Amino acid sequence: MNPTRWHQILVERRQSQAPSTAWRPRFFRPANAADAEELERLLRDDVRVQVFDTIDRQLADLVKTRHPRRKLDERSVERLVEEHLGGAPREAYGVWVHYPWSHRLVHLLDEAEFIELRTNRNKYKISGEEQAALAGRRVGVVGLSVGQSVALTVALERSAGELRIADFDHLDLSNMNRIRTGAHNLDLPKVVATAREIAELDPFLQVRCFSKGITAENMDDFLLEGGKLDIVIEECDSLDIKLLVRRAARAHHVPVVMDTSDRGLIDVERFDLEPDRPILHGLVGDLTPEQVRGLSTEDKVPYVMQIIGHDTVSPRFAATLVEVEQTVSTWSQLGSAVVHGGAAAADTARRILAGEPVPSGRYYVDLEQIIGGGRPEAAHEEREDREERVARLDPASLALPAGGAAGAVELDRGRLSRLVEAGIAAPSGGNCQPWFWVYEGRRLGLFHDRARSESLADFQGAGGVAALGAAAENVVLAAHQEGLHVRVSPFPRDGDEALSATFEFFDTPVSGAEAHAADGLWDAVGLRHTNRRRCARAMLAEEHAAALDAAVRSVPGARLALLDAPAQLDEIAALIGAGDRIRLLAKGTHADMMKELRWTEEEARATRDGLFVRALELSPTDLAGLRICRDFRAMELVRRWGGGRRLEEAAEKAIAGAMAVGLITMPRTGLTDYFQGGRALQRAWLTATQRGIAVYPMATLPYMFARLIRGGGDGMDPETVEVARRLRERYVRLFDVTDATGEILLFRLALAGEVSTRSLRRPLEDVLLVR
Repeated sequence: MNPTRWHQILVERRQSQAPSTAWRPRFFRPANAADAEELERLLRDDVRVQVFDTIDRQLADLVKTRHPRRKLDERSVERLVEEHLGGAPREAYGVWVHYPWSHRLVHLLDEAEFIELRTNRNKYKISGEEQAALAGRRVGVVGLSVGQSVALTVALERSAGELRIADFDHLDLSNMNRIRTGAHNLDLPKVVATAREIAELDPFLQVRCFSKGITAENMDDFLLEGGKLDIVIEECDSLDIKLLVRRAARAHHVPVVMDTSDRGLIDVERFDLEPDRPILHGLVGDLTPEQVRGLSTEDKVPYVMQIIGHDTVSPRFAATLVEVEQTVSTWSQLGSAVVHGGAAAADTARRILAGEPVPSGRYYVDLEQIIGGGRPEAAHEEREDREERVARLDPASLALPAGGAAGAVELDRGRLSRLVEAGIAAPSGGNCQPWFWVYEGRRLGLFHDRARSESLADFQGAGGVAALGAAAENVVLAAHQEGLHVRVSPFPRDGDEALSATFEFFDTPVSGAEAHAADGLWDAVGLRHTNRRRCARAMLAEEHAAALDAAVRSVPGARLALLDAPAQLDEIAALIGAGDRIRLLAKGTHADMMKELRWTEEEARATRDGLFVRALELSPTDLAGLRICRDFRAMELVRRWGGGRRLEEAAEKAIAGAMAVGLITMPRTGLTDYFQGGRALQRAWLTATQRGIAVYPMATLPYMFARLIRGGGDGMDPETVEVARRLRERYVRLFDVTDATGEILLFRLALAGEVSTRSLRRPLEDVLLVR
């Protein structure tokens, strides 16, 4: 056939077949003369009608179920059927049901006998009395993805006499991984497709369709018109409708059941028994429909996580959320989970309707946990790891070298406390506070608590040494403020990396004492803090850049490189983001990062170290994303899928508001270099603080590169090593560094607003020993 002609025939056929949204079947009872005439007209005029007549089989089935104790042969069945018919002709018995959308004409037992026979196998899972009571129940289903499975299961069991189904959407091909329907129904309203399925299963079941979905305007019609609903099964994606439905259901004392299609979670809210019960068990607080209406799928994630539960979500669902609007358009659902959840929700609803004691709550029927092994408690493992990580140094082993300078002054407790308090106000990676102070023999010793700082993200604890250098800088400034002269001796004991420095204090100038050039920075020590707030980009004034450079160069060998061109900032943002992604997708560095985080204010106050998540200045969506990332099983899946692009976005958003990105370096990579580099970074940070410039350390890359270069990638898997090498190639095009350079701190400079919170410090009595 000519392709053009073939296409024309298709066009004509489409035009001649107007789309139908009919879903109500037509009933013809031939015993009624008018119905018999209408049925004859249908058969004569519509050649498309297909006839399905199995009334003999239905009658035989009916009489057999009515005589369950008898073993009936074919002749006995036929005799009982004839008795049942009482002389009525078979073709006129019962009802003929016409389904106009499929042109099928089906001969069935009439309503009472149809229901009797179709529910016969429910006995005694559902008693006769219960079945009769359920026939008077009204069930509402909102949302027809999971809801379609629920509605069909309710119809299968006939656990209601009326179904009200609501959904505004049409069927798409992407719905058909979880909605049981035929491809011929594509673009059909979901309510129509579901109502047709129910009618073909049970044409006598009362169905009302709300094809515009549920709105504030039709809510009362849905809940009340024709009699109040006895239960609502809510399965919609729209958060505002979830809240709207529950508000109305609570007002009218209607219970609500929901399946989440994740870990078999069934959520029950017995507003019929508890009219003052908080919506969604109080998990979303006082959230209103107006607050969430019109949100993008990405912006819905925080609320979805509140509803499902950060600590109870499955790893696969969590991993999917990381990929929303990246490699998938929305969160995923499986047909098996939808059918399983639809059955569980329908079962729960039936038992509530039957008056069984089903209390409000959240119930899990997690097949992955039940079949094939348990689900490890990641939070418990994380807690044990943290306790191991912060194991205290043994104070008895922290001895200072023998001897000491003549003329050093004895510090009273007040003076000593002020000096050490200044020291512990210094920054440290992840706020790990890797210091322990010992005062004896008129000397103050600063020890490195490596258990607190060394990690896969900080090769050989070099970042911890830089933090100790920053703490030393604060002690010097505090001593000068006290009118003291101070001599600092970094790593005074050969071969001892634990003793990072000793301090001796004098009333008069002595040889080797610290210069006073940085004393003007003292007033910024108590003000200095990390500021991760997002902000608009601004220019870094030349005078500020010069001041920062001078502050760094005041430490011998230290240098500052600044990136401020837009192209440079875009590139470093991409590199930092990629580093963050690597850190979260590799098991060891992921564990290190999670150990740093404190998820509640109570936890932050209890440990007084680490990073309280509020200090990260994340949007609700990004905070929800971080909570998802907490479980490495989800990250492992994201990595396996080749995803994780969203994990780079936080860095990119942060750098979008940068005036500049800076890198402080030292010429070598020894411990003394990192110690002195820490002093340089503290001088730069205090200088920025005085000038109203916010500093945000973003140190993942340089310390990952240190492990790659000096450690040969030790502890990194081959894939991560290869990715890190490629990042390094791009990084060295931005900064004048070599493999021999000590890279102390990479950081963002910005004009940002006030921070939400500041990191806490461990108390003096936990970090200072006086002998």
